[in-house]
Amino acid sequence: MTTQDVNISPRRFEMTSPLSAAYVNKSELYDHGRPSYPPEAIFFILRQLDLSLGLPVLDVGSGTGILTRQLAAAGMPTIGVEPDASMLAKAEANNDQPSASYQFGTAEQLGVAPRSIAALVCGQSFHWFEPDNTRAEFRRVLATNNPVILIWNIRSPDCNAFHLAYEQLLRGVFKRYAETLQIDKALESRIKKFFLGPFEERTFHNRQQLSAAGLFNRTMSCSYAAQPGTREYRAAGKALNTLHQQHQQNGFVSLSYQTRVVYGRI
Repeated sequence: MTTQDVNISPRRFEMTSPLSAAYVNKSELYDHGRPSYPPEAIFFILRQLDLSLGLPVLDVGSGTGILTRQLAAAGMPTIGVEPDASMLAKAEANNDQPSASYQFGTAEQLGVAPRSIAALVCGQSFHWFEPDNTRAEFRRVLATNNPVILIWNIRSPDCNAFHLAYEQLLRGVFKRYAETLQIDKALESRIKKFFLGPFEERTFHNRQQLSAAGLFNRTMSCSYAAQPGTREYRAAGKALNTLHQQHQQNGFVSLSYQTRVVYGRI
């Protein structure tokens, strides 16, 4: 879901890099801050798949392995494919599932043999892929007629006062937040271009209880968030701490999501 980890100054990185490369140096934040997926969504995915050939599932753009571990724990032998070295290292270090493994690769070059994969799942990653090349690569590796499954935890921006204030903070503090909104607007056309035919979707409720540190990790793990050491990073930390103090109950705020599962055959 990101590019290879490299040594680069925060200011130069922010000025020149595409958002798809903005997870550099964020594996720790990502692993501690991002939500898992609701069990109902995981078992819905399992029910859509025929795994009788005994072949693995690929989690494409697996990041630190959050979804990979959940799929494996539900009974799906899973390989997480990830292009960022630090994300991959974090996933391997945290792996507690014997049927989960990880390897370097991208959606467009998965690094597995033809017809060697039972199914492909993309968690919080498809919006970074090039649809045509990804579809061709997925067709190359699929050994079944299983659907390709795309899944996102989508934050609810306006369901209560905290969510409205949080959305306002993101728009006001992060210079690159508007870029993610443009990516969101383009997502539906990218999905249609990828499937080239009918697809279906289901949604599930999800929620994340966050301490002040958790809210900071969750926010700063995002592609639009500044790199450590920048003025924007420090300003965001102060603003997030104030927001948490204003809205916390018993030391936590509750962040709500709609977990969207899109699936179709290619």
